[in-house]
Amino acid sequence: MDDTAAVFVGLSTLDLAYAVDRYPVEDTKTQAAELFLGAGGPAANAAVTYAFLSGRTPALITALGKNTLAEPIRSDLGQHSVAIVDLTPGGDQQPPVSSIIVATAAATRTIVSLDGSRIDATSGDSVRADLGSAAIVLVDGHYPEPALRIAAAAQAAGVPVVLDAGRWRSVHADLLAHIDIAICSEAFTPPGAQSDSPDAVLDYLHAHGPRWAAVTRGARPICFSAPDARGEVAVPATEAVDTLGAGDILHGAFCHFHTAGETFPDALRHAAEVAAASCRYIGTREWMRH
Repeated sequence: MDDTAAVFVGLSTLDLAYAVDRYPVEDTKTQAAELFLGAGGPAANAAVTYAFLSGRTPALITALGKNTLAEPIRSDLGQHSVAIVDLTPGGDQQPPVSSIIVATAAATRTIVSLDGSRIDATSGDSVRADLGSAAIVLVDGHYPEPALRIAAAAQAAGVPVVLDAGRWRSVHADLLAHIDIAICSEAFTPPGAQSDSPDAVLDYLHAHGPRWAAVTRGARPICFSAPDARGEVAVPATEAVDTLGAGDILHGAFCHFHTAGETFPDALRHAAEVAAASCRYIGTREWMRH
């Protein structure tokens, strides 16, 4: 990797997303208008976004194995210039598969999936070797041992570490000490913090490691806190039809704008613009063609 490369650590899934006008009635058959089939997962979608925006080839440290269902994931990531570092190259486990219904009239999605908790993914010392040449590392916490080890190695090498935190996970109690920048969803509620108080979440994050932190809230402004400022970043209004992966895309875009030298709020603002634009199209790739 060159000195402007990025490393993404975490979950890869096989996503099957069906677009319908509205949610099906229980125990019926419904004809979908569109189908998206491709790689998904927070770290994977972020890596694809970073690759597209930067024109560079990031590394994705994830668990795929040799199961046949891993092949379409591997193929999609390769087509989008993401270099895969497989933590389980000889594993025959089935990768997580997400079945997604996108209700375009309401611009909402419902996901049924298995996460990576059933996969034993451990990182060896060889995974650490390239981190010193990376400009940024993002972890999503789905594979706790690799996330902790790689975040600590990046921190020791002086490489900024970004956390994508959707919901509170037990690994966060240890992981936050190795995080420089935490960007969390409004569903992220640390122990003792009010679920409806972004300020309480931001205070918690600062007290446990990250110097820069943000809480995304869908179409509402992003709340952020930095050593020299606290405020909000507006999210552009858009005619959304599909919000699938918008948070992942925001994280990948943020990594691009951050490594390009933008300030924390500016990187968040531009990342929000990219994420909002992605919601105008079905799936997590179509926005790139527009």
